[in-house]
Amino acid sequence: MRDAESARRDRRARLERRLSGRIPKAPGRTLDPSRRLRGLVDTEEDAPPADIPPRGAFAGSLASRLGPKGRFLMAAVFIGVVITVGDLFWERYTNQTAISADHTNAAQVGLGHTLYDQHCAYCHGLNLAGKPDWDGDYPNGNRPALPLDGTAPTWRLGDRDLFDVIKYGGQPFSPPTYINDMPAFETELADADIWAVIAFMKSRWPQDALTRQKEATAESQ
Repeated sequence: MRDAESARRDRRARLERRLSGRIPKAPGRTLDPSRRLRGLVDTEEDAPPADIPPRGAFAGSLASRLGPKGRFLMAAVFIGVVITVGDLFWERYTNQTAISADHTNAAQVGLGHTLYDQHCAYCHGLNLAGKPDWDGDYPNGNRPALPLDGTAPTWRLGDRDLFDVIKYGGQPFSPPTYINDMPAFETELADADIWAVIAFMKSRWPQDALTRQKEATAESQ
């Protein structure tokens, strides 16, 4: 009986020695003999692996390498990015909620330029110059599209009047016997988009046209 138990202990010892040769022992770690037979290795408690830096070590190392001037530059760049992104979102928000035309607002004018090219340039021209002989009549009695660059008497209309003509078309504001070719954009452009188109138009007006419109608007009120 003792010989059998001794033989089993010897076989177990030989097996453990073989496994110990196949499983390298990591520095700072211990092997549990009872788990060697299963091919498992105990991990060292409360100690991260030596090749993984602690959390935040990279940021701290980078900050220390940059020095005071580098850290100041990083902070300035970060603040600049935040301000730029904030400005973009604010411009988009103001364009989407505009209730008037501001020809000095570059963001609104830029949006209006894009919309004008899409919806208005076909009749009024890319340069807002209108059709040739715009102050004459077609044989059927209609009139060519007039300029929107301030050279035609569009300055006689206030911003609200221009808004209504673009939104509802020219016919509601024309004599009954006259067929106005100006279409309505009520279903194609939001109100804020129409204000943007007007802002773009007025950005191309000469100063005297802006002054005359302002005076004409004040007289009509």
